[in-house]
Amino acid sequence: MLYNDHLPCCKVQLFSIIFLFLSLVSLQAQERNISILFDIKNSSSESVKGSEIKLISNENQYQVFTNDKGIALLEAIPGTYTIEIRKNKQLGYSNTITLSKPETFIIHLTEKITSIEEVVITAKEGKGLTSSSIINQRAMQHLQPSSFTDLLELLPGGRSGDLVLNQVNKIHLRETGNPGEEYNTSSMGTTFLVDGAPLNSGANLQYTYDFLDKTNNGLKRRLNITSGVDMRSIATDQIEKVEILRGIPSVIYGNLTSGIVKITNKSGYSRWKARFKADGYSKLFALNKGFENKEGDLKINTGIDYLNAKSDPRDKLENYKRITANLAVAKEKKLDRGIFRWQSNLSYTGSLDGSKSDPDRDLSELNSYEVNNHFFSVSQILNYTKTTPSLYRSTEVQATVNQRFDKIKQTKFIQLENATAFPLSSVEGEYDGYYPQAQYISDYEVDGKPLDIFVKMVNNFQLEHRLMKHEFNTGFDWQWSKNWGKGQQFDIHRPIDPKSTFRPRAYRDVPAYSTAALFLESINTVNLGQNKLILALGLRGNTMMNLPSHFKMNGKMYFDPRVNLQWESPSFEIMNKKSQLAITLGYGKQSLFPDLNLLYPELFYEDIQQLNYFHNNPDYRRVYYKTIIYNPQNPEIEPAVNEKFEARLDFSFGLHQLSVTVFRENMSNAFRSMNEYGAYQYKKYDPSGIDHNAITSPPDVNTLPYQTINENFIYTTQRNGSKIDKEGVEFQYSSNRIPVINTRFTLNGAWFRTTYGNSFPVYRSRDLQINGRPYPYLGLYEGMEPNSKNEVLNTNLMLDTYIPKLDLVFSSSFQFSWYSMRKLSPMNGVPSHYVDQNGNIFPFDPETVQGTLLENLIIPQNNDRYTTSRRPLEMNLNLKVTKSFRNKAIVVSMFASRLFSYYAPYAVNGISINRKGTYDPYFGMEINFNL
Repeated sequence: MLYNDHLPCCKVQLFSIIFLFLSLVSLQAQERNISILFDIKNSSSESVKGSEIKLISNENQYQVFTNDKGIALLEAIPGTYTIEIRKNKQLGYSNTITLSKPETFIIHLTEKITSIEEVVITAKEGKGLTSSSIINQRAMQHLQPSSFTDLLELLPGGRSGDLVLNQVNKIHLRETGNPGEEYNTSSMGTTFLVDGAPLNSGANLQYTYDFLDKTNNGLKRRLNITSGVDMRSIATDQIEKVEILRGIPSVIYGNLTSGIVKITNKSGYSRWKARFKADGYSKLFALNKGFENKEGDLKINTGIDYLNAKSDPRDKLENYKRITANLAVAKEKKLDRGIFRWQSNLSYTGSLDGSKSDPDRDLSELNSYEVNNHFFSVSQILNYTKTTPSLYRSTEVQATVNQRFDKIKQTKFIQLENATAFPLSSVEGEYDGYYPQAQYISDYEVDGKPLDIFVKMVNNFQLEHRLMKHEFNTGFDWQWSKNWGKGQQFDIHRPIDPKSTFRPRAYRDVPAYSTAALFLESINTVNLGQNKLILALGLRGNTMMNLPSHFKMNGKMYFDPRVNLQWESPSFEIMNKKSQLAITLGYGKQSLFPDLNLLYPELFYEDIQQLNYFHNNPDYRRVYYKTIIYNPQNPEIEPAVNEKFEARLDFSFGLHQLSVTVFRENMSNAFRSMNEYGAYQYKKYDPSGIDHNAITSPPDVNTLPYQTINENFIYTTQRNGSKIDKEGVEFQYSSNRIPVINTRFTLNGAWFRTTYGNSFPVYRSRDLQINGRPYPYLGLYEGMEPNSKNEVLNTNLMLDTYIPKLDLVFSSSFQFSWYSMRKLSPMNGVPSHYVDQNGNIFPFDPETVQGTLLENLIIPQNNDRYTTSRRPLEMNLNLKVTKSFRNKAIVVSMFASRLFSYYAPYAVNGISINRKGTYDPYFGMEINFNL
């Protein structure tokens, strides 16, 4: 018994010793492993995702793939290995390396001239969680753009057009129609980021008073107020890559409604590059260079760009000039357990947009205006990426300071039609006015100095467990904007608009704009067999600070939930070609806060002439005003919210790629100016009893009889009243390059339907005179805003041929607009309520008002206006050619837009419209030197 009991005990001890030995050996082996980080880039220093990295030795073999940032982390035993890096199964790098300690390798893949499939001169549809278009440098070079506006041609549904540089170029994503400035929220809600630094400003107040009074003139087209970024000011020669996100972005990005334009500038070594472009409307010159040390951890890039454009080559009096300069420095430091990266960007953009009057039509030869914008930006990025395995992976902190110096200068010759008087008071009360000269010259200047400060931090955490990978992004962003300009400056005795209802205002007196946000995002990847599921859940909390206590937004947090789900099928074969299917679904909300112009509008001055006594002797004249000041500020204004739904199908068949996206967007509370009413009381003095021949001084109002009069009036305020609904289908198909002719077919297009409308009833007055006085009533109309439904179907078929031996790219683009349609919904000219001269509101009954003054509030409608207008087929053929010489030292390009056009005739109200010869061909060329 003792022997039998002792044997199991010995066995337990023996197994314990063996287990301990194996554990020590395993632990020792684990301690021998070292962490190696690979940063893979192409010849243009772009990150290369999905690259296969193999390390091979006699004892061990490792394999890993790079992530979306071109980075791969590997645990390996020290030794000498052969490294092979492949992209799309093609070998891009091979060498022998020795591993002895944790290290980071930055490897540039060589560009193979035989890899003709990699030559892409169109926008590529992204395969990520949100629908996007990616435009690389080669595509931009072949397109030959003058400004960022030209790049939008490459988006699904985009079409080429002539340069229009004498007015602001706004961006419109997934939108059709031209509804007017009350629907600018879509453009305002598109965020532009240059290397992560925002270009949008919350403190732009550059406007003129005739702009506020809705006067349409040439200067108004040049003013960019509450409409986002002017794309004319963005040069393309410093850009390495552009990604335009049209879908539901990560919660890292906020204060937007429509989408994101992510611009990545050049980084790393490049030869001296000089570009000269000329066409019928503009001349452009650009020069840039990239420097990099031998270790590859210090990069310096610099460049300059100059553009001189005219809206009409024959008109020397109207032009637009732009100059940009950029300096970027990036430094990397390898630490024991990570990489520290510092990037600094300094940029300048100057724009001069002006016009002078034609002396043949303007005998005064004095009328002129110009809009000058000088933009300075400094951005600092600090990034730490850990190279050893752990839950914490990286932190990025970015700080950006944008300073603008904007000026509007206008000189105008004023000829008054009759004996006009001007009010002078800037405070409420009764005051004397001023009789100006019949002719005078007005000098007007608007001085704006918007300062925008952005700070953002993003922390990344990763956790892997068997078949699952969890990634977490968390952080905050903060924005502070203030306009330090002097604002509107002019002589109140010589106003540029004799009928203006405003007074000079210093922008520095407007409070600062400040927003903050917190965000948390979880990205979960699950491998179920050969199926792959990716689920991204994010929540962003936004708040606006520095608001008056009576504002509805004060102290309130607005949340943006966003969800994206993607399923990737196992790869399968069709006709011996590898195929794969992916389906992506997304839902999210995006919020945009109002800017300073919407939060703190101009005070409205109602100046009523109580007495206007004009005598032949200027010493006896008197004009007596009552000034009433109204603050149109709307404390009920809230962020505009765009609710998005989208579904995308991606299918690959060999090298054939197909992407189809269905989307719907609803924004019912976009910003717009709307009418509001006010009521006032004043005295109407009667000077009929004055003896004009015996008077020896101006009349004394205290001795004159008067009548007390009540009147109402309309002014504008800012509200969440615009409704913008978008829906449509976007698609893109690209083939492989057909052998022998090396030609790829790319077909993209979109069907868009955009509905514009007003969510609130609107006040309107009637332009009528009753017994010499204004019509005393106002109407409140539920359906007197023109709601419109707009549709368009565009396709673009591009055939691009690449001949490697000649280094020649030739493309033909057949652009079709199959139809465009606009339908106005019938308006209701019968008001629901009316306002009397005392400011009281009453219900309106159309039957009981018959035969009374109130009957005039019923606005007759023309039913012919509400018929659907439809324009049939429009087709243009565009050609582009790019040819390199002397090993790419010289690159010559030319383009011919609308080389052939066809516009189908159509009829309107029985009248045939023939559009043949409506548009002429448009040519241009450029030459690039790589020294």
